[in-house]
Amino acid sequence: MSKKMSKNKRILIDAAKVISFALVFVIILQVLSATVYSKSKATEYTNKFQGAYGFASEVPNSLDIVALGSSNFYSAICPVKLWENRGYTSTIVASPRQTVSMSYTLLTEILQKQKPKVVMVEAGMLYEGIDLDDDTGKKNKSSRLPAIPYVNDDQLTNDIENYFTVFRLHDNWKLISRNPIKKGNKNKFNHGYYFSKKIKKVTANGNMKYSKAVAPIPQDSQIYLNKFVELCNSMDIKLVIVTTPTLNEWTYPRHNSVAEYAENNGIDFIDLNTDENFDMNLKKDFRDNGFHLNYYGAKKVTKRLGDFISTTYPDLIEDKRQNPDFSYWYNDKEQFINDNKIKVF
Repeated sequence: MSKKMSKNKRILIDAAKVISFALVFVIILQVLSATVYSKSKATEYTNKFQGAYGFASEVPNSLDIVALGSSNFYSAICPVKLWENRGYTSTIVASPRQTVSMSYTLLTEILQKQKPKVVMVEAGMLYEGIDLDDDTGKKNKSSRLPAIPYVNDDQLTNDIENYFTVFRLHDNWKLISRNPIKKGNKNKFNHGYYFSKKIKKVTANGNMKYSKAVAPIPQDSQIYLNKFVELCNSMDIKLVIVTTPTLNEWTYPRHNSVAEYAENNGIDFIDLNTDENFDMNLKKDFRDNGFHLNYYGAKKVTKRLGDFISTTYPDLIEDKRQNPDFSYWYNDKEQFINDNKIKVF
């Protein structure tokens, strides 16, 4: 009897040790995620999440517009310029190769402290990891990068990485010694926008040649796009799908598929690649080989989106340029101009 009690006691002790270790481990993860590897810290160093987590430093309940997507978005929409044009407050929540599932997870967190009137979703990320077929735009082969932890369509994985940010950010802190915190947080004034005046002359490649073909939205992307629709409808938020100008990663068959989805779900879709009234200068408006816009191109996109919101939802968003509670946006604009040495804003 004593031997059996002794065995049970050892089992309980071992179980207690395992539970204690697990609790300590979780506590350590929480501490690291709230301090060294926090979202606010991510905005202070050069890393791929610097813009995506900029929302962590926004004033609570201050944002009219939240734009989520891949690097196309943080290169194409300039919040301080949108403020200058329309008096709308906005932030860009984007990172390279950001997926729809990651964007959805980020939005659920943003909505805990913000009450945006409009949520913009970048259409290109719906096809993240799918190579183009130049003729049809349909899936050719997968190019997902499993070595990058956040390229994952598993909602549980995204939730864990978003809560315990140490898992998502740990690799980005190897360069801390070479990227010390500078006085002030430049990204704070950018509100998620990536500034570049670099100019790369490009030429059209035929990707947007008219076609009746349809490139279906991948199933995993459509699942989370449906979640976006449900969440925004439940909170009376206008959901807008947007495709910014790009000579790569977008085709007419993809346009057809997203346009059909938007129509079927009663949401607006803006494709600036098919908008005949939108004037892009291929000699001056890109900073690379047709993937990303520079500041000159971003000013055009920002104006177009501001005009669209003002015209389509005329009474939805208040012009806050005369509201003293939002006067800090003028300071952000001036800081943005000074930091980036902009002569013509």
